[in-house]
Amino acid sequence: KHSARTIPGLRLTSKIWLGCCMLRCDRKMELCNRGDSVVSAQRKFNQALPLLERAAAIFDKTLDPNHPHRKHTSDALLQVRKLATMPQTRETTITRTPRRYDTLLPGTRVVLQRLETRPELNRQTGFVKKFLDNKHRYEVQLDTKDAKPVSVSPQNLLQLSEDVAVLHRDSPLAGTITDSRIDDDSTIRFALRVAGRENLIWATESELRLPPGTVVTLVGLTSNPTLNGSRATIDSWDSSAGRYVVSVSAKKKVKLKAANVTVIL
Repeated sequence: KHSARTIPGLRLTSKIWLGCCMLRCDRKMELCNRGDSVVSAQRKFNQALPLLERAAAIFDKTLDPNHPHRKHTSDALLQVRKLATMPQTRETTITRTPRRYDTLLPGTRVVLQRLETRPELNRQTGFVKKFLDNKHRYEVQLDTKDAKPVSVSPQNLLQLSEDVAVLHRDSPLAGTITDSRIDDDSTIRFALRVAGRENLIWATESELRLPPGTVVTLVGLTSNPTLNGSRATIDSWDSSAGRYVVSVSAKKKVKLKAANVTVIL
């Protein structure tokens, strides 16, 4: 109580103290992946340091040497000194990995299809581990027990997109894309599994409304043909314009008709 009256802001400092005392080595990697959190925490430690130093000095004079508050404050002071004096270059050296809009995110569920060299893997499901830039392929972990990751070309993957709306039906339907096929007339149809329905629903791409987060290939553009063949991520559906809003990059968004995007990578 004496210290709280003597040192303005000590109550706030105690919260910072508790926070820094809870910092453990197993969280350092998590914080390093969030550079702004590291810098913000370090600034708080710098602000707390002089207050804790004053608190420790008062406790040294007013409390018994074996008093737990004196020991705890001394331990906290050592921790804050260590963290507050970390090299300031962390603010410039710690960077976030830029978000990509032309590749599937790690963890995206996919199904393998149209593999010619390893046809036994067709229709097997898994998830994306990472995109291999140097090979322009995805590393996919299959769901099969003890299966090793496989390297797959984008055109041999189909996203298992959820909440895909099926248009032009008697009642609104939404399901998960599970498969695709190419009919004799070269029409591509997609199979959707809808909750409560035993049979799959097959629909053409024009009958689907793809959800946000779906990675698509841009096709058939005449006003901006340089984008044809490039990949982007759907942000939303603009119902008033009748177009998808897609992100080509962090700074570039375009509105496109449904006919100008395809989930075939």
